Amino acid sequence: MSLLTRKCRVVLMTAHALCLGLVFALRTQAQTPTPSPTPTPSSAPCTAPPSCPALAPHVFQVSVNLKQSDKTVAVARRPFYLSPCPFNLEKLPVQSRAPSRKSYYAGVKASPKLINWLEANNCDTIYCRELRREEVTCNKSDGGCVPEFVDAYNEALSKLKGDQELARKWVTNYAPLSTVQLRVGFHDEKMKWLAAEVTAVEKASGLAPGTIRAAVTDRQGYVYFYDLCPGAYYISNLAPVEVGGDRILWETTAIKVEKSDTLEKIPVTLSNVSAKKKNYFVGKKIAEAVSSASVVEKE
Repeated sequence: MSLLTRKCRVVLMTAHALCLGLVFALRTQAQTPTPSPTPTPSSAPCTAPPSCPALAPHVFQVSVNLKQSDKTVAVARRPFYLSPCPFNLEKLPVQSRAPSRKSYYAGVKASPKLINWLEANNCDTIYCRELRREEVTCNKSDGGCVPEFVDAYNEALSKLKGDQELARKWVTNYAPLSTVQLRVGFHDEKMKWLAAEVTAVEKASGLAPGTIRAAVTDRQGYVYFYDLCPGAYYISNLAPVEVGGDRILWETTAIKVEKSDTLEKIPVTLSNVSAKKKNYFVGKKIAEAVSSASVVEKE
């Protein structure tokens, strides 16, 4: 074999090896995944403050009142809610569908006079106060007489052998007041709606079920939330409070509980009139709240 032939073979073999190496390198590069860019971390979900056994817990004393003409009315027997996250009610614009006292009782065929009595006494059930003698013994033709009260009282009289005082005290146990719809129907419907609303708010905020707390105002319009660790909290009624024909909805901004070694009571006021005070919040009428929610939805 000539020297020239041997040189040609060496060159061809070297070129072949280089080609194989290049092909292998290209395949390896194609099969190696390109690293993805580091994702931008999303904002951390809102969570409940951790327990603070070493610190004295705090208490929110919430006062709820509404100004009507020349007097201030305490909002009694109403549930309020506390959350470590904003309620963001504008993202859940369903407050307009919360049960309305007037529409509910009209739907169960309550008389207009019974509805007026419930409105005037700010009652969600017929148990909010004991009926007076003149309210059950009046003439049904009287303009202010509630026919359901009179009919139930007369039924009680016949069943209780004419005992007038006992009939008055037990009047709600007799027809037509004894029906579930008139006794507690509206209250039960509203509680069912509120339970679903709390679940929706917790889900939207990424909170564990049961994180949002509930409490009910007393006769003076006060409600208390206990054992609060340092952190930020928000308060809302979720279902509009109905007083004097108005339906008022509250959703506070952050109320801060500072770190402290002593028990501290933090006063919070919910009202319908403005005042320049710390932790003082003015509610919106339901029509305004729903209108704001609609604007947010469109945007």
